[in-house]
Amino acid sequence: INPAVISRRVMHPAEGSLFEVKGRLDVAIKKEELPRFTRVEPLPDDEIDAWVRPRNIHVIAATVGEDEHSVGLHEILDIKHGGIEKYGFYCHDLGTSVSIERVVDKAQQLNARAILISPIVTHADVHKHHMHQLAALVEAQGLREQLVLIAGGTQVSEQLARECGMDAGFGHGTTGRDVASYLVRKLREKEE
Repeated sequence: INPAVISRRVMHPAEGSLFEVKGRLDVAIKKEELPRFTRVEPLPDDEIDAWVRPRNIHVIAATVGEDEHSVGLHEILDIKHGGIEKYGFYCHDLGTSVSIERVVDKAQQLNARAILISPIVTHADVHKHHMHQLAALVEAQGLREQLVLIAGGTQVSEQLARECGMDAGFGHGTTGRDVASYLVRKLREKEE
């Protein structure tokens, strides 16, 4: 009842606009019926560091497709931003606009344990295509048991990434510690 736009902000052209609207609903919302999201607590820094350093773990990272954005991926990797390098992961950033084939070739050359991609997000679902393509190529080359596949970006969710064949998806607000914790847990599981 009586909706009103109280704020509007143009985001990046690929992301659209953000509107805040206020008003009253004549519907009751039962809080107990809302979906619950549980956050997995990241491992302590010293535990991540102690597990990673003796293992010589190589990680391949790239912004894939025809995309030039790289800030978020660099924050996840770069030691200066609290990225996974600080724990002893050997990060190989292939840059922007990288083909899926090049990413997988590099992972194979370096005997990498993980691939992190940042796919462009579009209304044409190109990001989903890139995630499916990566999962399929890794499977076809017999590397699926060796590699942990992670996708990240503002529009990437855990559920979407898994639906597209990734092991995990990380969105807005993710830190290097979050990704490092996930990698340690997943790689421990693969070693067992």
